[in-house]
Amino acid sequence: MTSTPTTNIPVAVPAGSSSGARTGVGAAGPGGAGPRTIAGSLPGARSIAGRLLHGTPGRMRLFALLGAVAAVLLGGVSANALLASQAAVERAANNTAQVVRAQSIHVDLLRADAVATNAFLVGGLESAESRSSYDEALGRVASGLSEAAAAQPADGNALGELAKRVQTYAALVEQARANNRLGLPVGAQYLKQASAGLRTDAIPIVEQVVSANEQRAQAEFDRSNSSLQLLVGVVCVIGLVALAVWLARRTHRYLNPSLTGAVVVLLAALVVAATQISGVATATRDVSRGDYQRAVTLADITTAANDARSNESLTLISRGSGADNEKAWKVDRERVDQRLADLGRGSTLTDLWTRYANVHAQVRRLDDNGSWDQAVTLSTSTGSDGAARAYAAFDDRVASDRDTARKAAVGTLEGTAGSAGVWAALVALAALVAAWLVVRGVGQRIEEYR
Repeated sequence: MTSTPTTNIPVAVPAGSSSGARTGVGAAGPGGAGPRTIAGSLPGARSIAGRLLHGTPGRMRLFALLGAVAAVLLGGVSANALLASQAAVERAANNTAQVVRAQSIHVDLLRADAVATNAFLVGGLESAESRSSYDEALGRVASGLSEAAAAQPADGNALGELAKRVQTYAALVEQARANNRLGLPVGAQYLKQASAGLRTDAIPIVEQVVSANEQRAQAEFDRSNSSLQLLVGVVCVIGLVALAVWLARRTHRYLNPSLTGAVVVLLAALVVAATQISGVATATRDVSRGDYQRAVTLADITTAANDARSNESLTLISRGSGADNEKAWKVDRERVDQRLADLGRGSTLTDLWTRYANVHAQVRRLDDNGSWDQAVTLSTSTGSDGAARAYAAFDDRVASDRDTARKAAVGTLEGTAGSAGVWAALVALAALVAAWLVVRGVGQRIEEYR
C-alpha cells in the first residue's frame, strides 16, 4: 500500500496582518511571553486621572472638586443643624406637655382626696357640691391617664399600673362613704386606708412619671442648641478662602467674582443658620427658666397644699390620734412656703396661703382644747372666716397661674422652631449654588492658564 505524501500549500496573507489576527489569537510579545495591547483600546482610568491632575491645571481641578465638596458639606451640616434644633424643640414641647399632664394627675388625685376627707367630717351624706368636686377631680384623672398614655408610649406601663391603684383608691372611698352614711365608725378606717394607699402606692408612680418626663424635657432643651455642628461649616469657609488665595497667587488674578461669590453665599448661609439656631436656643432657654419652671413650681405648690388640706381633715377624723397627720401638714406647709419663695410671685399667693394657714392654726387650737365640733365646723366652713373658703381661694389662684404658665410654655415651644425647615431648605440651596460658583470660578482660571 502506497502512502500519499503531505504537501504544504502556502496561503496568502494580507499585508499588515498576522496569523494571530486571522485565528483570533493575540500574537505573542517578545519572547512569546504574553499578548500585546490591542490597538485602539480605551486608556485606563489611572492614565485619565493622571492627565487631568497633571501640573498646575490638574491641581486646580482637584481643588475645585474639594471646594465644591466643602460647599455641599457646609450646606448639609447647616441644614442638619437647623432640622436637629427644630426636632429637639418639638420633642421638648411634647415632653413639657407630658410633664404638665402627669402633674395635673398628681394634683387632681390629691385634690380629690382633700375633698373626700373634708366632706367626710360632716357625717352622713356629703353635700352635692363636694360630691361633684370629687367626681370632677377623678374624671380629670381618668382622662389625663388616657391622654398621657397615648402621648408618651414610654409611660404606658407605669400609667397602666397607676390606673389600677386609682381604681383601688376610689373603691375604698366608696366603702368609706357607704359606712359613713350609715353612721358606722369603720368608714373612717376605710377612708384612712384609701388615703394611705394613695400616698404609698399611687403618688410614687406619678412622681416617677413626672421625673422621667422632666429629664426628657431638659435633655431636649439642651439639644436644641446644635450650634457646635456649625464648626464644620466654619472650617469649610476657611478652606474656600485658602483656595481663593492659592488661586490668586498662581494665576496672578486677584479678583475671581465666581469664587468670591461662593464664599459670600456660604458665609451668608452660615450666619443665617447660626442666627436661627441661636434664636431657638435662647427661646428654649428662656422657656426652660421661665414659664416651664414656673408651671412646675406651681404644680408642686398645688400638690403640697392639697396634701396639707387632706392631712388637716385626717387629723380631725382621727379624733386625738392624728399627731402624724399634723406633722405631715407641717412638712407640707414648709414645702409650700419654700416653693412660694422660689417662685417670687409677689404677695398675692403668699397672702392667700398665709390666710389659710392662720385658719388652720385656729382649727388646731379648737381641737386641742377639746372643741372638736367647732374645729370641724371651722375646717369645713365656706363662710368668710372658714378654712374651706380660705383654701379654695388659694387653690383656685394657684391653678389659674399654673394653667397660664403651662399654656405659655407649650405655646412658645411649639412656635419657636416653626420656620427652621424653610431655612434649612434655603441653606441647602445656597450651598448648591456656591458649589457651582466654585467650579465655575476655578474653571475660568484653568482656561486662562492654558
